[in-house]
Order: sequence, then C-alpha cells, then structure tokens
Amino acid sequence: MATRHTLGVAASTLALAASCLAGALPASASTPATFPASVSIAAAPSTSALPTDAEIQEAKKSKDSTNAMIARIEASLASSRAELQRVETEAAEAQESLLSAGEERDQRTAEAEKAVKQLDYAKTYLAQSRKDLGAIASDIYRNGAGTSTLGLLLDDNKEGDLFYKAATIDALSEQQVQSVNTASEAEALVSAWQEYADAAQSAAEDAAANYDSAAATANSTLNTYESAVEPEKKLRNELIGHLATLQQKEEAEVRKAVEKKEAQEQEAALEEAIATEDTTEVPEEKPAAIKPLAVAEPQELEPTESDDEPTIKPKAVELETLTPTAVPKPPKAEPTKTAEPKPEPTKTAEPKPEPTKTAEPKPTKTAEPKPTPKPEPKPTKTAEPKPTKTAEPKPTPKPEPKPTKTAEPKPTPTPTPKPTPKPEPTKTAEPQPEPDTGRSYSAAIAWALKTADDPSKYYVYGGNGPNAFDCSSFSQRAFGQSGISLPRTSTQQFFSAPQYVSLSNLRPGDLVFSSSNGGSSFYHVAIYIGNGNVVHARNPSVGISVTPLSWVNNLYSKAARY
Repeated sequence: MATRHTLGVAASTLALAASCLAGALPASASTPATFPASVSIAAAPSTSALPTDAEIQEAKKSKDSTNAMIARIEASLASSRAELQRVETEAAEAQESLLSAGEERDQRTAEAEKAVKQLDYAKTYLAQSRKDLGAIASDIYRNGAGTSTLGLLLDDNKEGDLFYKAATIDALSEQQVQSVNTASEAEALVSAWQEYADAAQSAAEDAAANYDSAAATANSTLNTYESAVEPEKKLRNELIGHLATLQQKEEAEVRKAVEKKEAQEQEAALEEAIATEDTTEVPEEKPAAIKPLAVAEPQELEPTESDDEPTIKPKAVELETLTPTAVPKPPKAEPTKTAEPKPEPTKTAEPKPEPTKTAEPKPTKTAEPKPTPKPEPKPTKTAEPKPTKTAEPKPTPKPEPKPTKTAEPKPTPTPTPKPTPKPEPTKTAEPQPEPDTGRSYSAAIAWALKTADDPSKYYVYGGNGPNAFDCSSFSQRAFGQSGISLPRTSTQQFFSAPQYVSLSNLRPGDLVFSSSNGGSSFYHVAIYIGNGNVVHARNPSVGISVTPLSWVNNLYSKAARY
C-alpha cells in the first residue's frame, strides 16, 4: 500500500476535485471558523484520463489501437502520480510555513510582553530618580548651597577636620551630580523602551496576522491532499486493470511492472540529484529564521532584592566577548613555540660528530709510539702475527662511527614525526562529526527505527509527539536521543547544520532534505540509515516508515551532518 501510494498518486484528484469544487468536503476536513473560508483547491485531472469500458473494447480490435490505448493509460498513470506528489508537496510546504509563522508569532509576542514589562520598570526607575532629585532640591531650598557649605566648614566637632569636611562636601556634590545623571538616564530609558515596545507590539500583530493566513493555507492544502488520496488509489487501480485487459496479463503482474518502471524513474531522479551535487553551493551566510526588530533593544532593568523598599535599577551587562578572544590566542602561540624547539635537535645533532673527531686522534697518538720502537725490527719474523692481533683491537675507533651513524638518524626522525601528528588532529577536529560517527547517531537511529515499527506512532502535520510526529519533529526527537539538539523546522535543521556533504558521501546519521525551490527553503527531512535507505515521517497516508532514498521527492543534492 505504501509503495503504491508513493509511486503514484494524483489522478485521484479527478473524482476528488469535482467534489472539492462542488464544496462537498467531508465534515472532518472543514476549515475552522478562525480561518478564512476562501481557499484555493488544486485543479483535478481531466475525466478523459480514465477510458470507458467501451473505449477499452474498441481498442482491443486492432494492435495499433491497443498500443495507443496502453500509451494513453500509462500517461494517465504518470499524470496521476505527478499530481498527487504536487498536492502533497503543497501541503508539506504550507505546514512548514505554518510552523515558521508560529515560531515567529510566539517570539514576537514574547518580545512585546517583555517590552511592556521593561517599560513599566523604566517608568518606575524614572519616578525613583525624580524623587531623589526632589529631595536634593528641597535641601538646597531650605539651607541654600552656600550656607550649607559654609556651615559644614565652620562646624567644630570631635570627628571633623578641615580636610575631612572638604571631602564630605565633594562627596555630596558628586552624589547630586549622580542623581541628576540617573534622572537623565531614566528619562532616556523610558523613551527608548516606549519606542521598542511600540515596534514590538506592531511586529507581534503582524506576526499573528501572518500566522492566521498561513494556517488558512495549510488547512486548505491539507484538505486538498487528504481528499485526493483515496480517489487517486481507486483511479490507479482501474487504470492498471485496463492495462491488464489490454495486455492480456494478470493484474498483479502488470502492477508489479508499473511499480518497477516508476522505481526506475525515481532512481534516475536520484542520480540526477547526485550529478548536480558538485555545482550546488550552500549559501555561506545562512538565512536567519526570524529577523530582529528594526529598533535595537535598550538596556534592561531589574528589581533589586533587598529587605527595604524594592527599587529598580539597570541590569548589569556581562562582557562575555573578552573570554572567547582570549581562548584562541594560546593555541595559536603554542604551535609557534613548539615549532621553535624543533630545529634545536638538529643543532644538538651537529656536536655529536665532533666527539668522533676527538676520539680519532686519541687512538692515533697512542698507537704511533708503541709500534715505532719494537715492531720495526720484529715485523719480519714474529711481529707479523702480533700486529695482526693488535691491529684487530685497534679498529675500536671504527665501531665508534657506527654509533655515530645510528645516532644521526635518530634525531632526524624524531623531530619530523612530531610536527606531522600535531597538524593532523587540528584538521580532523574542525569537522567535529568524526568522533561522533556511529556512536552518537546510533541512539538516534535506534529510536527512529523502533518508532517506525510501532503502530501506535503516526504522522500528523505539526505533531510534536510523543505519539504523533511530522517529519521535522521526528528527526528532532530522534537526534535528541543522542544528545544532539535540532531546531524545529526542516529549513532550520538544514541551515543550522555545521557541515554539508554530497549525496554520494552519505553515512548513517546524515539528514537529507526535500526542496521545491532549489534550496531556498525545505519542506521535508529524512534520516539516512545506510544501504541506500532512510527513515522518516512521510505523510498522513503512510505514516512513519523506512524507504529507499530515491523515494524522497525533490531530493536536494546536499545533506546536513551534525
């Protein structure tokens, strides 16, 4: 059933579109009241796609008419399959857009709520500042600036000298200046948060309207797709039955031949995608899921935690940018330092041949005086065997160069292998998936296969589990079993990947995607499990299953590797 549905489905729109256009949608597929009632319904194939029994009998009268009718039926099957894939793609794209619109709506709503709260904080902060300024103004009004200053200077008490009083006056004036600055800052924060709150609330309203529109489209395309499935299956069965009659074969045999031909077409589409992988370039700048507001967010405020009357103050800004800049510096300096001592062993190797030079004169000096007095008269008779014996131990300097030769190659190989292993781990550490191969993905794949075999798990557009999933929530939940966090939508899962690979270099755990616009966005994702197969939440008709990679329609020529 799953194979037949995937390999061909669309002519069902034939009978279906007629009922859709007439408004005879089932009650379960009706559009909710919150969505617009005006929806575009996919056009159905012409009723001429299905020949009548009379036409079939007429076609059997001659070989040419039989072949012509067979060609017509095969074209109808191809059209049916393409049409159902089209409405299925439209439904999946609309659901993907709905997910993105829902995320934007939630984010914009949260931003607007935060802005309103921060605006209240800013107003409270301004009220506090004005209160402090009022107290200072009252003090100046009551005492006068000059009188209070003079009084402090002339006051005679036990704890004050002139320098202490002068410092006190300076401190008081600095406090007054700080109070004025705080009030000015508070006024600026109120103005900034008011502007930001207006922008955030406007963006939230637009996002809510966009979500309602996306929901209406998603509901429409889903109704069209679901309504097309059963009629298409019926039309497909009738077309195959007519083929069996014309070819005078069993229906099962004809069905198998049709499915084989369609499978070959899907394999050809896969080969075409692989052939274009070298020319496909993933954009270096990944598109942001949700663009930031046009107005920059002002400095946040927060209430103080104290036993006294609660107050509001600006939130301290954490400077986290200093730490990442300091971290990469040591690794850069380390290789340079390690590279410097590497030539040093070559210098230490040079003095090693020097002792060989000093060792050579020593045996020559000792050997020369000994043979000169005695060996000259005796060499003719008895000294001949003696020098041969004594000459044999004298080649002791000859074994000495042997260790020098062995010592020379030892320093040379040791410095050379040391630099080679060091750059290799740095190169392999950049991709970062290698340490996780098999091990990290094994839990994800095991969960995905177990879920595909569980009849209680099924496909629902926008489903988030634990029993109902769509394609991206299925891959997200699967990768979570391996401790890998994925975004929610298929498009985000592609553009958030740290690495991209070609379809010819797939390995288990890679994610493959469907796109109808050349990779600007994606509407389906599947998990590659090896041997040319994927596991994915496919659609409401066939649910969650394992299929050949070629069954992924509109397959993009690059895969994502986490």
